[in-house]
Amino acid sequence: MVNGYSSNGRPEEESKGRALLVVTDGLGFDPDSVMRLSSRVIDELSPSTRRSLLDLALEASPGSYEMLAITRLAVLPITAEGLNPSLTWDKANETLNRVRLVRDGLRQRRQLAEIGSVRRRIALENRYIPWFAEDPTWSEIVNMNLTVPTQASGVWVGYEDVDPPVQGNSETGHQQIGNLALAPQIPLQITRSIEDGSFFENDMMLDAINGAMASGNNVNFCFLLSGIRGSDGRVHSAWNHLEAFCELVFIRLGISSDRVRMQAILDGRDAPAQGSMEIEGVDGGYLGELERLLAKYDASGSLAWVVGRSLSMDRDYREENARCDYLLMTEGKGEVVTGFADIKEIVASAHENGLTDADVPAMALDHDGNGPATIKPGDAFINLNFRSDRQRSKTASLCGAREYLDREAKSRGRDWKFDWLRDDLNLRMCTMAEYDAEFEAHYGVKVAFPITPHQLNLLSHWDRLTDDDDLYLLVAESVKASHMGYFVRGRREAEQGSNSEDRWVVPSDGANEGVHSDSDFYVRPVMKTREIAQLVSEAMGIGEHRLIMCNLAAPDMVGHLLPARFEAAAEAYRATVAVLAELSGVARGAGYSMVVTSDHGNVENDAPTHTVNPVLTTVLPAAGSVDPRDLEGPYSANLFDVSHTVARLIGIDAREIAEIVSVFRGGLGEEFLGKSIIG
Repeated sequence: MVNGYSSNGRPEEESKGRALLVVTDGLGFDPDSVMRLSSRVIDELSPSTRRSLLDLALEASPGSYEMLAITRLAVLPITAEGLNPSLTWDKANETLNRVRLVRDGLRQRRQLAEIGSVRRRIALENRYIPWFAEDPTWSEIVNMNLTVPTQASGVWVGYEDVDPPVQGNSETGHQQIGNLALAPQIPLQITRSIEDGSFFENDMMLDAINGAMASGNNVNFCFLLSGIRGSDGRVHSAWNHLEAFCELVFIRLGISSDRVRMQAILDGRDAPAQGSMEIEGVDGGYLGELERLLAKYDASGSLAWVVGRSLSMDRDYREENARCDYLLMTEGKGEVVTGFADIKEIVASAHENGLTDADVPAMALDHDGNGPATIKPGDAFINLNFRSDRQRSKTASLCGAREYLDREAKSRGRDWKFDWLRDDLNLRMCTMAEYDAEFEAHYGVKVAFPITPHQLNLLSHWDRLTDDDDLYLLVAESVKASHMGYFVRGRREAEQGSNSEDRWVVPSDGANEGVHSDSDFYVRPVMKTREIAQLVSEAMGIGEHRLIMCNLAAPDMVGHLLPARFEAAAEAYRATVAVLAELSGVARGAGYSMVVTSDHGNVENDAPTHTVNPVLTTVLPAAGSVDPRDLEGPYSANLFDVSHTVARLIGIDAREIAEIVSVFRGGLGEEFLGKSIIG
């Protein structure tokens, strides 16, 4: 036995193992591109290599149909990406073994190099980064170990069942990875409240709004223009939530439009890069849709401020961005415009200069010649965006949480001056969801739809499932700190008094490195990938932690800058998979099993948005090998299977996990309960 493994690589029930879980942000694969481009690769091989490929596939195949499938699979860098999703686990395993025989034959004939060269050329022509920037060493490791396509979008990550599906994202992806069963997401709860009418009776929103109205103040709100459909955002906001809020204030409460002020935040990151002006099937893009929505209530004058999300939704606590957003709303500091025509002209000019919606500068509207609207002391402020991490800096600024801002900034190596922050606003604030419990507890911020921690989270039950001296470690860079923290813990802040968790946060690049906002990460596209890998390698060498979980953010953060930053995104991908190959060797040498998965797709499509594509989950045991779970169902996994797999690798008793699931599953169906990927 080695490190809790028997000779076949399976963890003994009563023994301890150790594992490294790596979450590569935004690293999915596009099945349609895989199918289309693999055919081109075969067509463009030299006659001798193509003949070898066909002969070897025929030898390895039981029939002509299988032979054609194996031929195509053999030219892929990672075989599992091309498997027919209808294959059972047994049939998929059989097919993978046949493909290995073909590739071994091609290697012996020294023809794999030609296939790789043709594949990279075709990938570059089609701007398909996973093939163009592949690391052959990592691809071979993936092919030689259990690798399973994994669902990372739509209902399988806790969203509404809509068509097209809601794209995956980092927040829900990390929640699902840390959870033992599906973690339903807050937008689903909000949408259901709209459908049953309880949205319009929400006490927290009504208290803030009615309080401002009674005292002669105004109602201010912000919303990220996104999420008209499942495929164009819905990561931070959903359009039906905006529609419901407009119905609430203008119809049900009958508030005059001159007492309602909206900050429209432009996306360009989780939604199309220029979606404010142009989206397929939406006349005039998000701005056109917003113009029609406000006109419906004769409320065009309610639009008070417009700004790109890089300034308004910065999560790495860059003071210059928080200041700009704050002064836009409190002092009207921005380019002064008079209506939608001016806004569209400025946005179009920004697009012509190479900017996406995310980086559109701040605009303040002056509708009547009396100057831009500003937030006044005692006003209500409603934040309609439901995802927490990118609303914390904004919320803390508006509620005057200096200590909070100072602490978070310093943890990222930043010192704020605070010379712009007022102390007299005393806003009646209500947020759509809970961004941080501290805002409610210490600053009077109300929460319309409270977020409760997920009960079926592996880390939340760590102390019950492991021994007193068992530790786990979370590692990420600061721009993704909440993901390898609050989200992976199942929407929990660090538990006070717990001695089980260590957490290392590496400050992300900032202004000194030329990174002023998330749109600048192309300047240093590798980000902190190598630093994190070094820390993780050192931690495995010491061996104090039974479980290490780390996040590699570059494919997602730089992938959001596609298509303009293709070379930078390719470099981010290339560096990430190279580090994975290095970590796999370190892990095995240190007696750690390794699981690699991704929170969602992004970099595989030549666009700035997340995708609905699957990701891959690969299991590398510390010793021996592992078998796939014995299932007759499709060869596919869900993100909430990952925690079960990790638990099995480190020797946690599956019976104890099953007991926890039985207690806290609620109404979740069997299909939404996690299962180990390994048998």
